[in-house]
Amino acid sequence: MTAPPMLSELERDALAELGNIGIGKASTALGRMLGGLVTLSVPSVEMVPPADVAGLLDRALPPPLVGVSEQLGGLFAGCALLVFPQQGSLALARAALPADVPADEVPALEDEVLAELGNVVLNSALALVANLLGEPVDTGLPALFRGAAADILQACAPARAVIAAGTDGGAAVLFHIDLRTALPGGDGVVVGGRVVLLLDSGSAGALQATLGRYIGRVVA
Repeated sequence: MTAPPMLSELERDALAELGNIGIGKASTALGRMLGGLVTLSVPSVEMVPPADVAGLLDRALPPPLVGVSEQLGGLFAGCALLVFPQQGSLALARAALPADVPADEVPALEDEVLAELGNVVLNSALALVANLLGEPVDTGLPALFRGAAADILQACAPARAVIAAGTDGGAAVLFHIDLRTALPGGDGVVVGGRVVLLLDSGSAGALQATLGRYIGRVVA
């Protein structure tokens, strides 16, 4: 079994900084979509074996969960997932819809709206991180899944493939995120979640090498 690459403290700090910058960009885009102030922060980041992801998510977030996934290409092969508790998701969807949408129609639109919210967060963050790293990162269309963490990872084909090959040196990067909104009318939503990058073995090594070049440019 090949273990995922071990990040140095400097590499982990650089990854957390990139996550905060990328998620900060996403909060601006999400605020425009929700029509209020949105604060997204990344208090910590960790790299773990792909097989550990389901257990970590289930211990950190109250079930059931919502997962929005996008397949990755370019520098990284695998998938990106935004995972958050289902509790509170309806309020987010309601905030993103026009005010003239009747309340009884919101549940039927919830999955479509949440997929778009996830798409905004993942694409905004990944595009900025890719720009800072100087490497292209492509994303596919968003797909939404519900259930326990293991159910979401099993339903997401790119995630399932990385986990199935996990003994070959793949890696998962977990960005812990806190989302807080101050919406018009005094409503607010506080959601804790995770952005997960599930990377195959080649991409995990590429990430570490790219981080090294990024650190070199920053300290030069």
